[in-house]
Amino acid sequence: MRRNARIYNARGFRPPLRLAAQRENATNRPKGNVAFFVRTVRNILLVQLAVAVGLAAIVWVGLGSERAIPTLLGGLIGVVPNAFLAARVMSPRAGSSAQSLLRAGWLGEVGKLLIAAVLFAVVFKTLRPLHPGYLFTGYIATLLAIPLGLLFDGRRS
Repeated sequence: MRRNARIYNARGFRPPLRLAAQRENATNRPKGNVAFFVRTVRNILLVQLAVAVGLAAIVWVGLGSERAIPTLLGGLIGVVPNAFLAARVMSPRAGSSAQSLLRAGWLGEVGKLLIAAVLFAVVFKTLRPLHPGYLFTGYIATLLAIPLGLLFDGRRS
């Protein structure tokens, strides 16, 4: 649709701009914003990984490897499902339409919850000695690192 074209309804009135914008194709998004979102997601995942490894290193220095391993595993349980969700939502197929993006978001979120549950079950079943306080501390620390990742976003649009 040309930018100068006027849209009229049956009565001859021009609809508000928001209604005209809804008629536009969902894939006509500016390409510069995609790089911004990819960089933001990458920064969040890297900050989460750094928090998981850093917290495990601090626990390892202070309390030894017996408590550092559950801390690191808890942090990885926080990072891996988020990386799965990011891969689902940022895939090229997900952005082809608004409906496919919504579907990718729902499937990614359900997959994220299932992956986290399976990873927790595997850790609880196999890790001995299990220190659940340190496991959940690593997990919660990576979840709390998401806003911190937004701070390292660089330029904002």
